[in-house]
Amino acid sequence: MGKITIGLDLGLSSIKMVALAKEGDKFNLKTLGSIPAPSPGILSDNEEALLAVSEAIKKLMTATKIEQKEVVAALPESKVFTRVIDDLPYLTDSELQSAIRYAAEEFIPMPLSEVNLNWQVLLRSDPKSKETKTIVLVVASPKNAVNKYLKVLTETGLKPRALETETIAVTRSLVGNNPFSPTTMIVQLGAATTDFAVVSKGLIWLTRSISTGGMALTRSLAQHFNFEINQAEEYKKVYGLLEDQLEGKVFEALKPVTDIILVELRRMIQAFEAKYPQNPIKRMVLSGGGAKMPGLVIYFANNLGLEVQEADPWYSIAKDKGIISKLATDAPSYSVAVGLALREE
Repeated sequence: MGKITIGLDLGLSSIKMVALAKEGDKFNLKTLGSIPAPSPGILSDNEEALLAVSEAIKKLMTATKIEQKEVVAALPESKVFTRVIDDLPYLTDSELQSAIRYAAEEFIPMPLSEVNLNWQVLLRSDPKSKETKTIVLVVASPKNAVNKYLKVLTETGLKPRALETETIAVTRSLVGNNPFSPTTMIVQLGAATTDFAVVSKGLIWLTRSISTGGMALTRSLAQHFNFEINQAEEYKKVYGLLEDQLEGKVFEALKPVTDIILVELRRMIQAFEAKYPQNPIKRMVLSGGGAKMPGLVIYFANNLGLEVQEADPWYSIAKDKGIISKLATDAPSYSVAVGLALREE
């Protein structure tokens, strides 16, 4: 029996856990589970709301029979500041430290003393070459957000082996560090936000997060048809962006909000390809709970002229034959949890 790693995804609409065991160079799925997240849940600073999150995690652990206390958890993209800094000259590691702090002050809207700064060098040119440059992915996590997550985990009796961003976890589960993967746009469709990342050779080169997600789509339907939220959610899941259903009325109600995401996608693609014209984006992978909305894959593919597919974080993981079809039904929504459980160091 190999070492077991647990990924814990504290989403706004659901909490998910995945336990993987490493055997040789393969990961085996041991167990997984999902439970609706209490509201307002992790967004709140209220003691009772956070206790409710801890209780939900305990319930999920009991249901999945997870006993291990060490977990890897994710901070939501909307709570962290992620930026690729690509206008630095060639710098050594020690020079980089002060350069990054200086550059970070421009995109972090709070004092640097209130965030944890982490970075990864994506590219450092040869110092002798004509065009010397250093490209760095910087992640700044506000200490108060980190402390809140740590408090919830401690209350649950869990020990975090690491906290990382959802985008880093999703990149690991969907693209891994396969140098032969085509340049990919990952779109993580969450309840409150949609997060974008362009990944090439296993590294993140461009990220963005916008505050339009699944809830905005549901609210748009609810207003359009004067539905209760639960009924609107049901219609979104069944009819989505299928123009030939219900005379296209659900499509018409969802289109304006979907187009906000589409406009952002176009902007991201243009920005990336202007910077790296020799490395165009070849495909798009839709991840998160919203990826399963009927018609979404086709709508994006038709409007962007790209290959678009639903995320499958399970593709490289060994699993029992009997569970495969069950996993497929909500595979994209497990991308974060699987990516966290795949973290090895």
